[in-house]
Amino acid sequence: MMTLLAVLGLAAVSLVGVFFFGKNGHLTGTQRYILPFTIGAFLTIVFVELIPETLQASANYGLYAVLAGYLLFYMLSIVLRTYHHHHNRNAAGDTCAADKATALLLLWGDAVHNVTDGVVITSAFLVNPTVGWVTTVGVALHEVPQEIAEFGVLRAAGYSTRKAVVFNFMSALGAVLGVLLSFFFMNFASAYTWVLTGVAAGNLLYIATSDLLPGVHRQAQKNNTFFTAFFMTLVGTLTMLGVIVLL
Repeated sequence: MMTLLAVLGLAAVSLVGVFFFGKNGHLTGTQRYILPFTIGAFLTIVFVELIPETLQASANYGLYAVLAGYLLFYMLSIVLRTYHHHHNRNAAGDTCAADKATALLLLWGDAVHNVTDGVVITSAFLVNPTVGWVTTVGVALHEVPQEIAEFGVLRAAGYSTRKAVVFNFMSALGAVLGVLLSFFFMNFASAYTWVLTGVAAGNLLYIATSDLLPGVHRQAQKNNTFFTAFFMTLVGTLTMLGVIVLL
């Protein structure tokens, strides 16, 4: 029940991000502060909770699950080419030529990504509720700029504000499907839940190092804010460590 509430909250947060930042989707502040914080949070969750939990359940094969998870999402990022779209892009600026077919393809790709978010969050709750909620918050922070960009693509493609919001929310509900698939897996293969935690670790590791970090680095290089980026990453790390240790 907590997992379903978490992913429903995640879907709602994605919409709140659209309204909070507005239609223009200015992402500079997001990349300067929120994304470095999220990198630190994700790396902490991976190395302090998910990988140790995976290795405790399967010392011989756990790391293979982590590696498989990383490679799986690397492959998805290439195949879908819509895995993330928040690399310092003005959501309405460079998408003027987008048509509705492209926008719908974007939604389908993002829906697949949201399914994986549901698997990740379920895996985190398998460790303990605290890690589950912390992971949900981290995923939500990471989703905000992506949802802004997606909203901009839908508007540029000619969809009304109402339709863009509805389609965005429907795509975000893919996380619920990810939770249901994870529950199905646990019911029929409970002895292999370490596969879920390992794949989730690989996913978060890919997002932090291969997806978020390059965009943050470019932003820091452009504005000479390397110290700020590193400081916010450190804040994210220490915050998640504090939450995990205290709770």
